[in-house]
Formats: sequence, structure tokens, C-alpha cells
Amino acid sequence: MSVTLTNSIQTIPAGASTKDSAARKLLRVLEAVSSPGEAHRLSDLVKETGLTKTSVFRLLSELVDEGYVSRTTDGTYSPGRALRVLALRLAKNSTDDSDQVRTRLKRLQEDVQSTIHFALRTGDWATYVEKVEDTAQPIRMASRIGAQIPLHSTAIGKAVLAYLPESEVRKYAAKTGLPRRTDKTITDVESLLADGELVRNRGYSIDDEENEEHIRCMATPVFDTRNNLLGGIGITTIAPLVTQQKLESFAPLLLTAARDIMGLV
Repeated sequence: MSVTLTNSIQTIPAGASTKDSAARKLLRVLEAVSSPGEAHRLSDLVKETGLTKTSVFRLLSELVDEGYVSRTTDGTYSPGRALRVLALRLAKNSTDDSDQVRTRLKRLQEDVQSTIHFALRTGDWATYVEKVEDTAQPIRMASRIGAQIPLHSTAIGKAVLAYLPESEVRKYAAKTGLPRRTDKTITDVESLLADGELVRNRGYSIDDEENEEHIRCMATPVFDTRNNLLGGIGITTIAPLVTQQKLESFAPLLLTAARDIMGLV
């Protein structure tokens, strides 16, 4: 799904408040960053917005901090994960790519007969943007769209961490402290890094009651067509009903679904 904001900025009327002017500047930058094409350099955004270099850089820094804009190592800017979450939420009432994503998730749910979640990384969390529940199960999952989940203790979160640079994982661990959620939660960074290597080798992560007791999950990361890491897709099961061996037998179906969705986000 492409993230493009409609250009609707008009001339600021005389007497407009400073706050209104600042908001309009922010929208100019967001619209420029989300315009179609390759990622944008600072000089491109200055030219496109008509704002000063100082203003654009300051606004970009704030947007990067909040996850609405992503800055690459080569100094270019593109829509961030938080902006994609917002776009997906707005798209839920339409018949565009969001519906195609849900249709694909529904097919996966029917194949594995378990609840499916799709979450995007938003800073130090992952945020659910889609959920397809297994209504045949006697126990319903308490998760909901819009809820945030930890990265170190959930299958989707660990799938995301596995594909981040080691320095970023260590920074996350130092910042959050890797709080214990259950007796099985990974709470030290070296074990988390080792788990990430295992995830990369097999293509999926396992949450064996690490975030919630009696809940066992498997997940794989989701990338966009530019190979940017977005989040992950997870299969959620009731641990007493589904063994880890049974859960891992779903891996080919999960990986295929992730590849299909890559072309839709």
C-alpha cells in the first residue's frame, strides 16, 4: 500500500495563529515525504515545501522521533511505520489494498484454523492493524486492533527485532529493560540476540508463552516492496490445544502469506 497524502494546503489567511501556521508547515512536510517516487533528500523536501532548511530539518526530526517519517543511513526520508498505521486505519472503510490484506489474512486463518494478527512496528512497540479471529475456538483472544504489544516477548515483536541492526536491538533492550511478562520471557539482550539469529535462520519466530501464559504464537516479518521492515504477521494459538510442533508445521503457509502481503503494503 502506498502512503500518499492529498495535497490540500492552501494559502495561510492573514491573522492565522502561530499554532495553525506550525501545523500547516508540518502537513507540508508530511505531504512532501509521502509523495510518490523514491525516498527524498533534505534538499528535495526544502524545495518542494518552500520552507527553510532549518524548519524542514526540525520538523523531520520530530516526525522521525514519533515514527511518522523514516530516515535511512544515506540521509533520505520516506513514510514511517506510524504513518502507515494511520493510513491503514483510514483505509479500513474503503475497498483498496487494506481489504486485499485482510482477505489474504482470512485465507491464512482458514488454512491454519487459528487467530491471525498483522502488526506494524511503531517505535518500541508493535501495533495491531488487522485481526482475523478463529471463531470456532471456545476461547476468544483479548487482543484488539490498535493495541500495542512489546517487541521482546511476542512472536511478531521478536520477528521484527531479528531484522534490526544489533546496535538497535541493544538500544531497545537498554531503554525498555526487557520487562518480564511470564516465567519464559527473554530478559537479557544476549539471549534476545541469539533468538534473533534463530529467527533469521528459519524465517519465523516463536513465542512459547513468553508474553501471556497459555498463549503460543508464531510470526514472520513483513517487508514492503522496497524491502523496508514494516512489522509482522502472527498465528496465535491456545498452548494446551496446539503443540509447538503443530504450530511450526504452519510455517510454509505463514511465509507464503507474508510474501503475498509484501506486494500489498
